[in-house]
Amino acid sequence: SDRKTSTIIDGKAVAQTIRSEIAAEVRRLSQTYGKVPGLAVVIVGQRKDSQTYVNMKRKACSEVGIRSVDLDLPEQVSESELISKLHDLNADPDVHGILVQLPLPKHINEEKILSEISLDKDVDGFHPQNIGKLAMKGRAPLFVPCTPKVLLTL
Repeated sequence: SDRKTSTIIDGKAVAQTIRSEIAAEVRRLSQTYGKVPGLAVVIVGQRKDSQTYVNMKRKACSEVGIRSVDLDLPEQVSESELISKLHDLNADPDVHGILVQLPLPKHINEEKILSEISLDKDVDGFHPQNIGKLAMKGRAPLFVPCTPKVLLTL
């Protein structure tokens, strides 16, 4: 018959497999080079949903041995102060990736902030150059936004 059968994907099992692979890779890096990946997770303000997401990201880091660099800034932080903090993270050799939790407060220009993250550390793939390369045929961005990547993986 031509009836197609569908398979329910066990997302939790896939996630667990990926987490174990990452944990093994982090251990290998640690043993071989004495270094572990460092991920800076930046949050501005007290939005409950944003705090939940950030806590999940930080917990995921600790589960696989990635060093989480926590930067929690007040809602009132100025755009220039936030940019200055991002530049510090860009320059920090122990920080290999930077995530800025969106949305940012209204007085901060998100596009400007995202373009200040070093291309090499833009693990969300939101830097204009990464987005541009993602959209162009035959170009590979350094990082791909995680939600579509997850869907493709599944």
